[in-house]
Formats: sequence, C-alpha cells, structure tokens
Amino acid sequence: MLRELTIENVAVIEKANISFDKGFTCLTGETGAGKSIIIDSINAIMGDRVSRDVIRTGAQKASIVAVFENLNKDIIKLADEMDIDISEECIVSRVISAEGKNSARINGMPAPVSVIKAIFSEAINIHGQHDNQSLLDPAKHLAILDSFGVDKAVFDAYTDSYEKYCDINRKIKELSSLEKSKQEDLEFLQFQVEEIYNADLSEEEEEELLEQKKLIKNAENILSALNAAYGLLSGNDEFIGACSALQQAEDEVSSISEFSEKITEISEILIDISDKSQDAMYEIRSAIDDFDVDINMIDEIEERLDTYYKLKRKYGGSVEAVLEYYDKAKEKLDNIEFAQEKLEKLYAEKAIIVKELEKTAQALTDERCDKFDMMAGEIQNSLAFLNMPFVKLSLNIEDKDYSADGKDQLEFYIVTNKGESPKPLAKIASGGELSRIMLAIKSVLAEKQVTDTMIFDEIDAGVSGTAALKIGKLLKETAYNRQVLCVTHSPQIAAFADTHMYIEKTTKGDATYTTVRKLGTEERVAEIARIISGDNITETAAENAREMLAAAQNS
Repeated sequence: MLRELTIENVAVIEKANISFDKGFTCLTGETGAGKSIIIDSINAIMGDRVSRDVIRTGAQKASIVAVFENLNKDIIKLADEMDIDISEECIVSRVISAEGKNSARINGMPAPVSVIKAIFSEAINIHGQHDNQSLLDPAKHLAILDSFGVDKAVFDAYTDSYEKYCDINRKIKELSSLEKSKQEDLEFLQFQVEEIYNADLSEEEEEELLEQKKLIKNAENILSALNAAYGLLSGNDEFIGACSALQQAEDEVSSISEFSEKITEISEILIDISDKSQDAMYEIRSAIDDFDVDINMIDEIEERLDTYYKLKRKYGGSVEAVLEYYDKAKEKLDNIEFAQEKLEKLYAEKAIIVKELEKTAQALTDERCDKFDMMAGEIQNSLAFLNMPFVKLSLNIEDKDYSADGKDQLEFYIVTNKGESPKPLAKIASGGELSRIMLAIKSVLAEKQVTDTMIFDEIDAGVSGTAALKIGKLLKETAYNRQVLCVTHSPQIAAFADTHMYIEKTTKGDATYTTVRKLGTEERVAEIARIISGDNITETAAENAREMLAAAQNS
C-alpha cells in the first residue's frame, strides 16, 4: 500500500508530506485547494507523463517521492521479471527540472518511466471522473470482463492457436507473392545457382591455386637458390664444401678430445653440426630433384583464379560468402519452383489450425459468457445496495474477425427500471448512475486483482442523499482488506472514512500555498459541517455532522 507521499514545488504545493493509513481515507477541501494536484502526483509516481509546467513558480525543479509497504508478491515478482530489485517496502521518485530533464528512480536506482508504469499501475488503481465515460465505450467492455478473471488456461490456449493461425497466414502470403513473381525471378535465380554450382568453389582449392601460382612465378629463383645452397654444402673440384669442411674440423678436434673435457664438448657440437649439415644437403638435393613445376600451367591457374575473383566480386568478398549466397539462392529457387506444392500443404495445415482456432475461440467465448453471468450478479447486488435495485446487466455479443483477444465483439446492455428492455449502457445511464455502476464494477473487480491501493477521484459526481450514503458504506467495505483513498465533496461519504485528510489553500503575499493535514474528531465535525452548509457553519450543520459520523462509524 501507499504509506507516504512527499510533494515539493508542484503547482501550488511548496512542500507536503502526507502519511496514509490502511482502510478508507477521504480527502476534502474547498474547490481549487489542490486535491487534483495530489492525484496528479500519484499518477506521476505510477509513470504518467509529467510536464515541466507543473513546477511551482520560481522553483528550479519539482519532486515527488512515494513510499510503499507490504507490496503484493505478484507485484514483486513482476518487478523481478523486469530486473528491478524491490521488496515489500519500496521508494519511487520522480524529479522534473525546469530545463526539461526528468528522472525516475526505484529505491534510488534509475529506472525507465515505462518500467515504473508497468509495475506500479498494478499497485495503485486510480478511478478519475473521466473513467465513468469509459463505460460508454463498448471497446472497453471486453477488458473489464476479462479482468474479472477469465481462465488463463482458456485464454492461453486461444492465444497459442491464434499465433499459429497468424504464422500460417504469413507463410501463405509470402509463398503467394513468390508464385506471382516466380516467372520474373526463376530464370535469373537458376542462372545464379548454376553459375556458382558449376564453379565448384572451395577455400582449400583457392589456397592451393595461390600457392601453385606463387611457385611458378618464382620457379627460376627457387631452383637457383637451392642449387647454390647445395653447391656450397657439397663443394666441387675448385673448393671444399661446407659438409666436408665440417667433417674435417670434427676429425681434428676429435683426435685431441681426450686431453680436455672442454675439447670433448666442442667435438660433440661439431659432430651434431656435421650430421645436420649432411641432412640439410640431402634434403636440398631431394627438393631439387622433386621440384617439378610446369610453367605452362600458369595460364590455366590464372584462369581458374579469375573464376574465383569474378564470383567473389558478384556474390561476396570471400568464398564463404559466395557459398552462403548460393545456399540462400537455392532455397529461394526451391521455394519458387515448388511454391504451388508448398502452398497446397500450407492450406491443408491452415484448415487444421482454423478448426483448432474455432474451438479455442468458442471456448473463450463460453468462458466469457460464464464469467459475465457471475460478474453481472455481483455488480447487480452492489447496485441494489447503491439504491439501483432494478438494474439488470446483459451481454450483447457478436463475432468479429479473429484477433489477439478473440472473436468476441461485446457490449454491456442494461435495464435500470422494471418493464424496460435491455439497451446499450451508453444510451441508458445518467451521470449519477454511471458513477454508481463504475463503483460497483470497481468494488467487484477489486477482489479479483492484486491492486493494494484504490483511489477514487470524486466518485460522488451526480450523487447525493441516500445514494451517497450507500457509496460511502461500500467504499468502507471495499477498504476492508486494502487501502482506499477518495477525493469527495459528499459529507455522507466523508463520514465513513477511517482517516480524514483536509487540503487547504492559503495566500501569503503574492504566493499561494497548499497544505495537507489529518483531521482530529472535532476538526472532522467542522469540515463535514462546512461541506453541508458552506463556510457559515451553523450549529444545526455541526449537529448533523456529528450524527453522520456516529451513524457511519456504528454502521
């Protein structure tokens, strides 16, 4: 629930710290005192957009901080799914600067406003005066009914079928478009696929061709260097080769190695060097004998490498890219060539999916009809309590095209008096009736939702007398296991509150200030009397106020 709200430099509120209790809290005050500012501030905490126009004149920024406690586990779980770490206690803040820079935080950590909206719209439900008008829009009725508690398994089964239906339609549309353009694309794709296929490219062959090209281009230098190295190692009639020289050096040192350990080590080194030089000479000789490069192959190699170059330039910068292009072109070609065959299969699949969709959609419709009967019964009971005893709700339901929320185009119909036939809610209910109908719906839905705090902004519009008395009593009952806040001008409703907050506007010099304070018993009597009779409070009005309070507290 909402435990505390701190507002600084918002409109006429310089600073207000409001503590909220459990149960039913009413907020009263003169018109223009700033009650709407408190509601707007709570809306801001719930993620609504905030303009810098709300900043109090002369201030550089406005801030709103809300402290929540005993948050519902479902809300904590929702936050966790969004990677937001909150517990049963949580602080949410919004800062609006004159420069237009806004910030939002949850427990001191920056958070996108969209995340705050997603989480805390579940924690607080605000019913404003304009919400009554939403009842007049049939498009809103489906959401109202579903929020009563349509079986999630039934809805999920439909959603699964609908997603399959959308997917198969997408595939059919794609293949149908391919079918229309296949004559244009077929020949071109066939040419591309055949060109790459016939080229028979591979990264290994390309590397081998490049290696061969390098050898052929440098064949003369390679042979010349190998022969020179071999000659230096083997020697000839004119000079002794390095291998022979090393052998002689080895023999000389070996003959004296017995005289010194150091000379023995030198001898061993020479033996190793001499052996390795012999090995090197034989390997060079072998490389010369095996060096078989056909320089006439260079044209053939260049031609083959040119094929690689052209295809890479056309279809990608590497052999790998060319082969990937081939795979995609081949798949597209197959789709075109076998489009009709695939379309027939898809249409067969669609027929099965449509049957499943029809079944799950009808199950959802039946579930909604069952839930409506239950919801209507509970709403009618609440309305009977609210002095509308003859109200009967019915459901007008028609089929529409399948959509994400089903096939149901529905609208609430109502009878408000005996002997009348059901008609659309928009054509029957008056303003006062709408307020009571919406309150009845909200109180019934409250038991089905996780919302811990409900706020009603002037739910008493168009209502007075006994009806207002009943509204106050219903609000108190609704607040039995949750927090209910209500901005009201009705003395009957205010009398039922567990806590009474008074919003007062004062003027000092050229500035206007709004303060919020909790009223004690005698202050409540005075405030309710003021609402009854105006600023000139009579003893009769005060006595009426006391009687209202006593009757409400004992009811």
